Amino acid sequence: MMTSTLKVSGLVLLALAISSCSPDSPKLQARPDLTNEKVVKDNDYMVKDPKVDILFVVDNSGSMDAHQKNLAANVGRFVAAFFNRVSIDYHIGVLSTDMNGSLAGKCCGRLIGDPIFVDRTTPSPEADLAARLVLGTVGSGTERSFDPVIAALSAPLDTTVNVGFLRPDAHLAVIFITDAEDQSKESSVSLYDHLLKIKGKREKILAYGAIIPSGYSVPQCGRDEYNREPKLIEQFLDMTINRGNNIFNLCALDFGDKLAQVAEDLAKQVSNTIYLSRAPIVSTIRVFYGTQEIPSDAEYGWSFDSELNAIYLGKKLELDPNQPAGTKIRVDFEAASYTQQ
Repeated sequence: MMTSTLKVSGLVLLALAISSCSPDSPKLQARPDLTNEKVVKDNDYMVKDPKVDILFVVDNSGSMDAHQKNLAANVGRFVAAFFNRVSIDYHIGVLSTDMNGSLAGKCCGRLIGDPIFVDRTTPSPEADLAARLVLGTVGSGTERSFDPVIAALSAPLDTTVNVGFLRPDAHLAVIFITDAEDQSKESSVSLYDHLLKIKGKREKILAYGAIIPSGYSVPQCGRDEYNREPKLIEQFLDMTINRGNNIFNLCALDFGDKLAQVAEDLAKQVSNTIYLSRAPIVSTIRVFYGTQEIPSDAEYGWSFDSELNAIYLGKKLELDPNQPAGTKIRVDFEAASYTQQ
């Protein structure tokens, strides 16, 4: 039997291949790999004190006054759902979509506020974050959502005015708040590639968008430059590993609920989800925390999502406090291969 340690290589899309076969195609079934390979998914997955760096990218053009105020009024829902769910070590920063340089301190990839981010040591995180999110509406009408993210996380800003925000071992989450299409010089692909180069792994990159989605148009919720749908932003959001669950309507009546759902999903992705590098034979999956074997239980143990090829850890899972510091979650399983029958 061959044992190997594999790092995450992305989503396994075997299910899509199976579903695309015609009725006359040979039947495909999951069977053990011919080498009977046992996969040990250790990686660097830590469930104690997981880290995430969050960037709110807020449109500060002339049409965003009501949207900024609504965001600030509901950020408490984000705080309650995210800050209190698990003991996550977070940095939360705010950027504007202005790259013209006319607003000192509120443009060009500079994190807004002093100190430059909210973290677990911030005395009043809800009030502090709410104040940062109301940027005003005198920013450039050329809304650039992608460019400030790249600027904020690149030289010279990442080692000068923004130093300390980005941590190499943390997840990175970007949340776009805008009623307009992106007008950046960089493309959606360029942004994703840049973030992937920084983080190294797809599962470390998360993104969300409070936008006015393509195909949505009502008089009470106008899109800035209404004939330009946010296709570029949607393209980027569709590249991230949490795609399909990361867009909500900027004009939603239940905006606060949607914002809370973003926080819940963030917490789940950062602290409760382990993406596997191979499709497993589910009956062979075993999950360990050091010497503690975690049971198969959706609430108190682990469950498997075949669509995402991921292990979810239950909200009520209790880890053995007697395990040594630095203990990691390990997932053992036999890999499946799909063969014609």
